[in-house]
Amino acid sequence: MAPGLHPQARNGARLRPTPAGMQPPQSLDLAALGLLRRRPLDLSGDLPPPPRLAIVGARAAHRRFAALVPALVEAGARRGFSLVSGGALGIDAAAHRAALAAGVPQLAILPASFDEPYPPGNLGLFNAIAAAPGSGVAFALARDQAPSRGIFASRNDLVIGLASAVIVVEAGLRSGSCGSGRLALRRGRPLAALIGSPGCGALIAAGARPLRAEDPAALADEAAAWLADPTAAPAGDRWPAELADLSDALERAGDAGLAIDDLDVIEAPTALLVALSEAEARGLVVEIAPGRYRRSDHHGAGEKAPERDR
Repeated sequence: MAPGLHPQARNGARLRPTPAGMQPPQSLDLAALGLLRRRPLDLSGDLPPPPRLAIVGARAAHRRFAALVPALVEAGARRGFSLVSGGALGIDAAAHRAALAAGVPQLAILPASFDEPYPPGNLGLFNAIAAAPGSGVAFALARDQAPSRGIFASRNDLVIGLASAVIVVEAGLRSGSCGSGRLALRRGRPLAALIGSPGCGALIAAGARPLRAEDPAALADEAAAWLADPTAAPAGDRWPAELADLSDALERAGDAGLAIDDLDVIEAPTALLVALSEAEARGLVVEIAPGRYRRSDHHGAGEKAPERDR
């Protein structure tokens, strides 16, 4: 039996019907795992071993990002990571399915109780996870607890708390996925984000390691290299000499950022536009508003905090 587990005590209460394919839950003692929580967590199946890689992202995911998720699961497996994610539609579900296909131990943490898994459309996926070796489905909501909007934030908190490193694949600026990334940064969890969505751009600006959303093989190699030592600082100067003019222009723009419209008044605007595309591909700039860019290592003030539900 995994550390922190003990048989579920019901004190004589009548058990509700068990969802098809899942064993009745045990209690996961989070305090024994170093997490602060008032009550144990219901768990059907097993707790996968550490280190655990959290892969999270948008529910309404674009295909090009969802298609890259198996490469990230593969990268984690190369480095001995099991998977933890939130069971949601989109990127989360893609990560869970990729882990099943690759035989990677995993944990799905749902914003629901054992009696009413959510989202219900993923019930077959949850059953498969609970039955897979070394894997399990955990429930952020107790069986006698009424659902609330805040349970999504609680689920996200648990995902980050049980992760050794975190990758955000796609996120909106005010999404729960972006909020999970910010929570990872606050807790000191190593964080990486794929280049290409506004929320991930904001996380890169806040300190996440940028990962290029290119072909799966290249992404798997890049992510595996990061996971070999996710706390290490990037090697060398990230700004190559050929982008020095753009770097200077962005420095002058400061918090306001550099707008594409501003290029009309800059010498050699076409060259800077090309450089801007190259810098975005390298994760050196983030789009803070439509057509307006800022250095990813520039920390502006007064940014709105993202919502916490996902």
